[in-house]
Amino acid sequence: MCHLPYLDGISAFVSFVGFCVSLAYVQDIDVLMWENNMIFTTSPHLISASDGLASTLFNTCGVGGGYEGNKTGPYTMFQQKEEWGNFSFAGISVPVDTGHSYKPWVMLHWILVCSCLFQGARYLAYVEHDNFEEGVLFQYDPSSGPDFWRWVEYAVTSPLQIILIAGSFYMREIVLMATMAGLQGALVLLGYVIELEIHALCLEKIAAWQAGAYRPQGKTTVKMFVGQCKLFFLLSAAYTCHGIIWAVLIAKFQMQAEAIVDCQNPRSMPPEVAIVIALQCILFSLFGVVLTVQAAIIARAPMLDPQQSQYIWRTVSWYYSLLSISAKLVLEWGFIALLATTNA
Repeated sequence: MCHLPYLDGISAFVSFVGFCVSLAYVQDIDVLMWENNMIFTTSPHLISASDGLASTLFNTCGVGGGYEGNKTGPYTMFQQKEEWGNFSFAGISVPVDTGHSYKPWVMLHWILVCSCLFQGARYLAYVEHDNFEEGVLFQYDPSSGPDFWRWVEYAVTSPLQIILIAGSFYMREIVLMATMAGLQGALVLLGYVIELEIHALCLEKIAAWQAGAYRPQGKTTVKMFVGQCKLFFLLSAAYTCHGIIWAVLIAKFQMQAEAIVDCQNPRSMPPEVAIVIALQCILFSLFGVVLTVQAAIIARAPMLDPQQSQYIWRTVSWYYSLLSISAKLVLEWGFIALLATTNA
């Protein structure tokens, strides 16, 4: 296993190299976004146009998947009928161009630059636990417990990773994208809260080890039990958020990929998109697995000595560094492979 500061240093260097490589492919691309609005109208022209669009959409995309008898199927256009007072309205959901867009290359560069700076700072500020000095501003001791700045790095980069992944298969509705990115940012901060609870439980287990001569071994105190309950709740909330994010991304991707084939399009979804989604889902999920395994080890241990606690925190930090750089480089590869030859 590579020594942790060396891994952070290698990760920072690789992020810098990735940034330089991306500059060779950079394009001034604006990815357009839209906002879905429900438009209600009594205009016969718009009603006629929407009915015609609904029929054309069904006939074009409904091959093998529609039901001619009642004109329903996976590509039936949604139309809402409302009656307000003495008026009847026909409503259709319309993607409205509000002029909003984002620059994916700028997002990618931000991700890589932040990774380089944060990982490089951890490499330069690394100290062994025995050499840690109180009062020194810039020190990184992974064996002492949660590192707030690591989670800051993830909070300012992973939401943009979600946006780039979603945008790669035309999931670009403004409100949905903002919700997904915000949920990912909140999930990252929840990870830091979980680490704080793990650290508090560690301290209780260390106290149990220190008081071993005066307390029956293996006895769970009230504080330990409450800490374990908090961990279970927080991990459940984190898994729920993670599941929502990736269930939406995967479902939307599958629907978009099927629509390209079903609607008489000669092309298909680029395979790089599916590969990136699968690898990113696995790598993002492994962050939760590492956190869960750490929580389970500490929760099951009747007591911990300080050396055990330090080893666990150092090992977890090693895996986080490896997963972080892997996720970002996979995204860069997929991004370059997809957008270097297209105009988004």
